[in-house]
Amino acid sequence: MHQHINKQRGISLIEALVALVILAVGVLGLAGVQARQLVETRTANSRAMAVRLVEDLNERMQLNVATARNGGYALAFNATPAGGACTASSCNAAQLAASDLAQWKANVTALLPGGNAAVFRNNQDPRQIGVMLAWNANEGKANSNAALNNAAYTAPFVVADAPSTAAGATCPANAICHLVYLQP
Repeated sequence: MHQHINKQRGISLIEALVALVILAVGVLGLAGVQARQLVETRTANSRAMAVRLVEDLNERMQLNVATARNGGYALAFNATPAGGACTASSCNAAQLAASDLAQWKANVTALLPGGNAAVFRNNQDPRQIGVMLAWNANEGKANSNAALNNAAYTAPFVVADAPSTAAGATCPANAICHLVYLQP
């Protein structure tokens, strides 16, 4: 009697290669999720810092209410306020506002990646002061696939009640903006 021995060669190698491909795809997917989580964490940290910076400016305006209500804290994007320090000598209300803006804008620039800010009065309610903070978007470039396209997310927007001049309510391109209205 002959025993027929069936020899299979190379099947284990193919199975191992398929398993390696599946493992590699899984690791790449995990790396993508981790990278996306890092981007979202940075964005959340920047947004939290923006909230703190708005609170700081609001507290400064509360100490100089009349000047704040009269537009003394107006600031356009990319403007560098020229304010001296009011800590060593006494200042009038306008000088205090200029000093506050200079210190605050320096904090915005230092604490937010590519940080910029605008402060403007609301045209519909002059008691309200708009504060818009902008920082570099951590998003990738726009994708050709419409479902994955983030152009709408990073596209500039204009606040309807903001001044039409360069007073600063237009979010810069490729930036994430945080807009808050204050009433000192």
